[in-house]
Amino acid sequence: MANVPWAEVCEKFQAALALSRVELHKNPEKEPYKSKYSARALLEEVKALLGPAPEDEDERPEAEDGPGAGDHALGLPAEVVEPEGPVAQRAVRLAVIEFHLGVNHIDTEELSAGEEHLVKCLRLLRRYRLSHDCISLCIQAQNNLGILWSEREEIETAQAYLESSEALYNQYMKEVGSPPLDPTERFLPEEEKLTEQERSKRFEKVYTHNLYYLAQVYQHLEMFEKAAHYCHSTLKRQLEHNAYHPIEWAINAATLSQFYINKNFIQKSY
Repeated sequence: MANVPWAEVCEKFQAALALSRVELHKNPEKEPYKSKYSARALLEEVKALLGPAPEDEDERPEAEDGPGAGDHALGLPAEVVEPEGPVAQRAVRLAVIEFHLGVNHIDTEELSAGEEHLVKCLRLLRRYRLSHDCISLCIQAQNNLGILWSEREEIETAQAYLESSEALYNQYMKEVGSPPLDPTERFLPEEEKLTEQERSKRFEKVYTHNLYYLAQVYQHLEMFEKAAHYCHSTLKRQLEHNAYHPIEWAINAATLSQFYINKNFIQKSY
């Protein structure tokens, strides 16, 4: 890394996050993405300060980067590997930046660039995706790729990424179980790291989003029973974790109940 104090690098990252959260309507009418572009510039600065990605992770054939790439995106890791040592730690920090750059480009409707950054994020996490340090980031990257492919109406590809996220969550909870590191903690001083309770809350929210997106995908695929099951799981988890908007939650619950009422009526008719 360039000779820049680590505190300054962290400040740039936190400033980028703050700009990313600026609502579009608060930007000038003729420049709706002004804050997003400013955030992107800061993220690129942080990326440059961190230095190039480790060669063994970054110089992999493009053929491995597609949605069928079981090496880093789909399929389950054989074992838990923690990112130990400076090279591994730098790879994970770069993965955080690639993730936020990916989301940034998607937010500004640059889907191809967004996909490229998210795939780079997953490539950097390839060895460590089941670790305490990386599992949340990996699932978030795959969730976003699932949304991206869904928007392209490539539903089967979206399904593959989202089902991979679900499988990773289940394997992590079975083999590790402790609340994992939130990706933003990579750029926080030790005294500002999150509590175990907050880590758990954020991780469970990531998984709830995963179930919600899966419900939408199954709906698109006309797998209505499965869609209803995942919708029910989402609503249940939102209620349990007190993470919902009451009116929206009630509407979704009413819609789901109508599905089961109709299903029960049809069954009784026969």
